[in-house]
Amino acid sequence: MADVLSLYDLVVKYGYAGIFIFLLYEGTGMPGPVQIVFLASAYLIKKGKLNLIKVVFYATLGNLCGNILAYVIGKYKGKYFVKYLLNKLKIKEEMYLKIEDWYKKKGGFVVFISRLIGIPRTPAIWASGIVGIDIKSYIFFSILGDLVWAAFWTVFTYYGINFLYLVKKLGFKI
Repeated sequence: MADVLSLYDLVVKYGYAGIFIFLLYEGTGMPGPVQIVFLASAYLIKKGKLNLIKVVFYATLGNLCGNILAYVIGKYKGKYFVKYLLNKLKIKEEMYLKIEDWYKKKGGFVVFISRLIGIPRTPAIWASGIVGIDIKSYIFFSILGDLVWAAFWTVFTYYGINFLYLVKKLGFKI
């Protein structure tokens, strides 16, 4: 519970910088209760302390920076790990090369879709760097996916909070 409150406090205390910092971390594929950040942001938007468009912007930018960081780490350190893993799992290199070839062609689209689905997001982020898909394609699809994702969660939580205020004003107990 303390971690969740710390995230909430991060946004309340530091505003856009707090949103950026946590979403940079989350953008590397590391797990975290990111919805708490959006909930705190929505509350501050409701109170007039943050702007919805700016929240989407800083969330997207933070996530993109995290994506790029993970790509770079994957590109320069990931191949060693993959080769080690292939040897341990006794997977033939030909199989890996086929997957690598496919991913180089379709990886950007996979990055976009995985941002929206969530579960394959971390492998897609790191695989992009390991395989070495075109960085421009990676950045384009990351921006697109991150923007749609950040806009959805910001708007969803903002209108969710407004709905709860409306329900409370109508006299219902929450």
